[in-house]
Amino acid sequence: LEEQQVGVLVAMAPDLLFLKDTDGDDVADVRTHVLHGIDTADTHHTANSFLIGPDGALYFQEGTFHMSQIETPRGVERNTNGCVWRFDPRTWDVQRYVAFNFANPHGHVFTRWGQDFVHDGTGAVPYHATLFSGHVEFPDKHRQPPVLYNQRTRPCPGTEILSSRHFPEKNQGNLLVANVIGVQGILQYEIDEQDSSFAGTEVEPIVTSTDPNFRPTDMEIAPDGSLYFVDWQNPIIGHLQHHIRDPERDKTHGRIYRVTYPSRPLLTPARIAGAAIADLLELLKSPEDRVRYRTRIELSGRDSSEVIAAARKWLANLDRDDPDYEHHRLEVLWLHQQHNVVNEQLLREVLQSPDHRARAAATRVLCYWHDRIPHSIDLLRKLAADENSQVRLQAVRAASFYRIPEAVEVPVITSELPDDRYISFLREETMRTLEPYWTEALAAGRKINVTSEAGMRFLLRRMSTEDLLQMPRDRAVYLEMLSREGLRDEQRQEALIGLAREEDRSELHVLVDAINSLDDQQKQSVAIDLVRLLTSFDARDLAAVRPDLENMATSATLGLVREVGYVALAAADGSIDP
Repeated sequence: LEEQQVGVLVAMAPDLLFLKDTDGDDVADVRTHVLHGIDTADTHHTANSFLIGPDGALYFQEGTFHMSQIETPRGVERNTNGCVWRFDPRTWDVQRYVAFNFANPHGHVFTRWGQDFVHDGTGAVPYHATLFSGHVEFPDKHRQPPVLYNQRTRPCPGTEILSSRHFPEKNQGNLLVANVIGVQGILQYEIDEQDSSFAGTEVEPIVTSTDPNFRPTDMEIAPDGSLYFVDWQNPIIGHLQHHIRDPERDKTHGRIYRVTYPSRPLLTPARIAGAAIADLLELLKSPEDRVRYRTRIELSGRDSSEVIAAARKWLANLDRDDPDYEHHRLEVLWLHQQHNVVNEQLLREVLQSPDHRARAAATRVLCYWHDRIPHSIDLLRKLAADENSQVRLQAVRAASFYRIPEAVEVPVITSELPDDRYISFLREETMRTLEPYWTEALAAGRKINVTSEAGMRFLLRRMSTEDLLQMPRDRAVYLEMLSREGLRDEQRQEALIGLAREEDRSELHVLVDAINSLDDQQKQSVAIDLVRLLTSFDARDLAAVRPDLENMATSATLGLVREVGYVALAAADGSIDP
């Protein structure tokens, strides 16, 4: 496609076509089949919502009743009943970006920082795409994730981000959602960070109409900062309740509207087509998303070596004190990804950005470069422990694309950090994808190279007792021996002595902590075993941990542990009177 230069991509299922006009008569002289195999079972569910991401990939959607089988140089990519597709025009890689049982997805947008939102058009249900765009093997699908907001009306045929200085500051970054039945207009939502994801709040609509035939179906911010939208203008919207030859189907009318803010000046359209590479790079500083969007498309048609060389020079000359420096640097990273040029040093630098939004976006880049970055799994482990939950969320998603058992450590690491419903959902989805790799490795007795205590605990808990007792002794093995059912007292005693030595603490302190941990997990059968070990200590030893014993007696969950706490208190005091 890069050799074809300027043209348009058109979905004409079962094909994705590239059309190019070479003599200026607005008729395509070049007609190239790009992809084949897009299903046509239901025309109003077929390929729609075309979008080029900041990574340079083409995203599009299809709805239920479809069974697409898209031919690629690597084989056939299949999907049934709803999907968002991702197509990289430089590598010809086709993936099911969101494999989910959509009814009819329409609407996909990327924010300034590369976060994207997808709408299931039939119900106008909004989703943060990160939550269900991890890898799953065909024919598996993701479960339904938490929604972006609770919609009040339906359906949605298209979306856009309002990013234009022609509109007031309060509107910047808002999500615009077209709606064509329950409410006929363009709804507007403020989008704010919420935990590791986002939440939308409805504000005043951009436009509404009482015309029953008003059907706003597509929107885009224009080069002058105004908002254009298409009105399908049709009395019939539906499925088989209306005959395909129903005379009420309007094939004549339709409008394109332009929305402006009268008291604010329009923007001067930037010169993009044919501009010098140096000038285009400066446009990547633009506050307007669509200016940067069109600029990236223009740069995608230029020689990659020239673009990358100029981008690196441009980055080196940027002012590091510029408040937008981290975003400018991210744009250069995206340019590398768009031109399929791996830059490990730049990636590592953005992964350490002081801005969590840049780190999260760079983690997504790492996801698609992971097979070309040496020891990328080590980077992902660190990102799984990032102080910001959005970064951890992206790390969990990225782990699903690995085909090695060690990848399971990434979601496991996040499980021992502050959690929320978004990370919890995505962690379960990723664990489901990775399960065959680590279970097969364990069953075959292959070593899984984990580096964290969390990862080691996860694997040890899934080993047989026989295999556990064959493991070289370390802190994680001792902890598992203390909490595992079915071990003999002498084996637990070995673990107690070893753990006390590892932690440089008394055996009694270690034992009390272990009993409290089992109480939290309500594992009574193992607690009974540890209680027997507790009875081997004399009154003087027990007196040294009296506050812990009193807490055990008065606050433990299990009745057995409370009883033992009182007995141990009496032994420590030499009397039951206290």
